[in-house]
Parts: sequence; C-alpha cells; structure tokens
Amino acid sequence: MTKITLTSPIEKVYPPGTLLPVTLSPEPVGKIKFPERTNRFLLSPLVEAYYKKETKELLVRAVVFIARKEEKNLDFRIYQNCYIDLEGNPQLQFFIAYDLVETKETDFFIYEVSFIVDNLPYGSDALSKIKKIQTFLWDIDPVTSRGTETNVQDN
Repeated sequence: MTKITLTSPIEKVYPPGTLLPVTLSPEPVGKIKFPERTNRFLLSPLVEAYYKKETKELLVRAVVFIARKEEKNLDFRIYQNCYIDLEGNPQLQFFIAYDLVETKETDFFIYEVSFIVDNLPYGSDALSKIKKIQTFLWDIDPVTSRGTETNVQDN
C-alpha cells in the first residue's frame, strides 16, 4: 500500500484579467485597530469610482486595510477583468491581490490606491456603459476572498 500525503499548493495563484501598473505607497496613510475583533473575516476595501468629465476616463480610488502581519514582503497587485453579461452589457471587475494572512489580527494599516481604468475591448463606448464595478480581495496563496460592488458616480 502506498501512503499519499497531501500538501498545500506552493504556487501563487493570481486572479483573471490584466495586471494594472499600480503600486502601493511604501508608507501607510494611517492605522486602525479593532480590539474586540475575534473572527478571521477579511476587511473589504472601501472603493469609489468616478467618470472624469474632461477626459471621459474612469477613475477608481480604493482604501485597503492590510493586517500588520501581512505588511512585510507584501506582493500587492491589482488586476482588471472585463466581460459581457447575459444582457450584452460590459461588466468590470477588479481584483486586489496579495497573500492574505489567516489571523485574528486587530491592527491594520490603511493604504490608498487610485488608478485609471484601462480601455475595454468591446468598442469605444463600452467604458461609458459601466454603471457598477465589482472589487474583490484575492488571496494569491488561496484561502479566501471577499468583495464589494460600487456604483460609478459622475465627477
């Protein structure tokens, strides 16, 4: 009889879509503490999206909460994924990807990130049809993810 030992994946698994040229500031803009926190749920990013009238670009701004234990050697990336839904409308998703630590952490660093959306491959007016975006946290050493949906506002 052969003994089989299951091991966890060594590889990092990145989300679908295009890697955006977004870098995280080396310094957080602040810290927040949740002293009564007793669960391991991820903190969803706070996201807003705006159409810039003068350039007709879509600007996305996010606040990301990164646990103190995750901050060292942080491999932080943002991916943009687009698709056409069942009604024929373009949809836009963003994946904030890094190695999430499964811990009952109570201290979090706050980082701000902003970027302009890449053009969509569905025609020149596809971007103007976006009314909501979805943003997810993606664990590159997969265990969990968590996301949010954001309405796009006029500037």
